[in-house]
Amino acid sequence: MPPVTHPSTTPPSALTDDRDHNNSASVPAERVIIELARNLHASGSPAYELDQRMEDVAAYLGCPATFFSTPTSLFITFAHEEGRTRLLRVYPCDTNLGRYAGFYATQRAIEHEGLSVPQAWERIQTLESTANTYSQPLQVLACGIAAACFGLLVGGNATVVAAAGATGLLTGGLLIGLSQRNCPAHLINIIAAIGAYIVASLVQTRFTSSSVELTSLAALIVLVPGLQLTISINELATQNLASGSARFAGAMMSLLTLVFGVYMGHALIHSLMPIPPSSAARAPEIATSMISILPLGLSLAVLFQARYRDIAWVLTSAFVGYGSLRLAGWWLQPFAAVWAAAVIAGVCSHLISHWRHIPPAITLMPALILLVPGSLGFFGLSAIILNNDVPGGLRIVSTMMLTTISIVAGLLTTDVIAPMLSGHRNRSIPPLI
Repeated sequence: MPPVTHPSTTPPSALTDDRDHNNSASVPAERVIIELARNLHASGSPAYELDQRMEDVAAYLGCPATFFSTPTSLFITFAHEEGRTRLLRVYPCDTNLGRYAGFYATQRAIEHEGLSVPQAWERIQTLESTANTYSQPLQVLACGIAAACFGLLVGGNATVVAAAGATGLLTGGLLIGLSQRNCPAHLINIIAAIGAYIVASLVQTRFTSSSVELTSLAALIVLVPGLQLTISINELATQNLASGSARFAGAMMSLLTLVFGVYMGHALIHSLMPIPPSSAARAPEIATSMISILPLGLSLAVLFQARYRDIAWVLTSAFVGYGSLRLAGWWLQPFAAVWAAAVIAGVCSHLISHWRHIPPAITLMPALILLVPGSLGFFGLSAIILNNDVPGGLRIVSTMMLTTISIVAGLLTTDVIAPMLSGHRNRSIPPLI
């Protein structure tokens, strides 16, 4: 699930100081290439997509270059600057589909419409100054809606859904408030996890039909790094080893900070009062769960800062991803069902992207959000740390990794099938930002 979009955490680049809108004609192509690469990276473009895409853009602008990216750095070497490599220190940001779509359109215009360097520079400046599409109160509300819907999808009853929604609002408020005070991301995770577990425990003492585990997980789902984990495995599978290793380590560290926060909340609340046993999870009816995808998809559009005109595609992606998973589950084993759902979602994403000329991420990411196994990692590490159940926790973590590999295998299969269906050869793998 995506985190709430924080205020921009990417510091102004030294390369963009003293910009002059009136002198865009004098801007060198190298500067446009560097700024476009930096902004695509900041919007969440993975290494296997960014490097190839920017090499194509640089070639079209007459400045051939090679690119090497990691989650925190970007290396650029221009062919005419032999022996010189530029290093940009970049900062991981929250996924912003609106900004990403704008920079994707700029890149596409350079390659297919002959967009000139001055025109590209003006577009980049305009996009960089564009404010977020959705207000912060709406983002907090989206956190609560996403938590309530996820509480239903993981098997929670009406009490769990209501408690998860309320706790999700608290989590969203903490994210916005602490981010505005420049609180470190790992500390935000810990504070949010402590608060979520305490609130879930208090609800459990009042309503014994609730579930502490499901409520706290649903409330924190916007922070669980399941998508980043999937991207990291995909980067490793495509031999982007440096970026994949770093992203995998970052995802696991985020997961550990969440579990540590839950542990702190568990220790605090259990020292003050006994907590009744949680109710068992139950599989949701397919009709009920499909209905919940509508508000969940809308909340994802807000959290991902999707453009208004792309909301319909976000909803379509969410329905395709979850619906194909449930249908495949009737005939296939769990890991095979995940693989099949990833293939269907990936192919649909490619076809819609080719038809509408929009980034595949818009029509792929919401589907992947419903497939990624971040919640399994949360449950597995929680079982190890809270309950000292090492065998059970490791079994759940192993299931998480196998599920992730199934998704990646499906996306790699998509990269072979989709170009044949769309009638063109596409070297890039579906973007997972």
